[in-house]
Amino acid sequence: MKRGKTFILGIGAQKAGTTWLEAQFSKEDFFSNDQVKEYHVFNRLSCLSPGKTQQLILNRTKGSRSLKSDMSLIKKREAMRLRPQLYFDHFDYIYCRDLNITHVSDITPDYAVLPKKIFRLIKKGLEVKGFNVKVVFLMRDPVERAWSHLRMINRLNHERKGAPKILPDVEFEQLKKFHKSSHCSSRTRYQKTCSIIEKVFPRNDIYYGFYETLFNQAEINRLTDFLEAPRLSPDFNQVVHASPKPQVSVKGMDELINNMRSFYDSTYQWANRRFPSTIPDRWMRA
Repeated sequence: MKRGKTFILGIGAQKAGTTWLEAQFSKEDFFSNDQVKEYHVFNRLSCLSPGKTQQLILNRTKGSRSLKSDMSLIKKREAMRLRPQLYFDHFDYIYCRDLNITHVSDITPDYAVLPKKIFRLIKKGLEVKGFNVKVVFLMRDPVERAWSHLRMINRLNHERKGAPKILPDVEFEQLKKFHKSSHCSSRTRYQKTCSIIEKVFPRNDIYYGFYETLFNQAEINRLTDFLEAPRLSPDFNQVVHASPKPQVSVKGMDELINNMRSFYDSTYQWANRRFPSTIPDRWMRA
């Protein structure tokens, strides 16, 4: 039987279950991403000289306690951003070094905002290496995704940079502006992402899923069938990188949620038209 060679290109969305999904695949012998979920290569393509790239690496890792263990990986990814061919070579090597591997992946949610020409570059580079490219795009209720995105930023600022924890009333004021920002909306206007990837990849090579219905065996079976991969037995109780909502109610939050719903109304309408039989009930009631 011919050994499969599949590349799983996970393009988001942020806060829509990609980290949990990668954690489940990483337990399997047929899968490898070289222990890196997000490569962040094509959203950070660079034209820097090798010397400037080395200085950038040193600046980014200055004071890092894990400098020695991280340097080889950081150099590798920086090199990929300078010369994308190294990215394709890297995944081909991962596949070739272990006969058990049939599926490799890069699941970087920031890829959801890539332009068409970059997706074409990725597709061509991987297909030259013999990969069957499968795109996975998970979506989440736009309001919930935007709010979760902000909570993640605040949590990471606290955990990694020592910033103070954000109080619920401060987060409320942040959310008023954040949900309208280009950084947030570009990752929440799913219709734009879908329009771009469908100009590059065949429709039957794109999996559309929803965060709200992802965590059940039937949906995981649909995904593995799409990927032509062995069935998974996921841990549906595993929680990865959660950013819980505040336990204290904030005056005006209900009104803000309604305003956010109106702001993303075109996305809700598009999703209801595009996925009438699979869109979660939560979206339809919004």
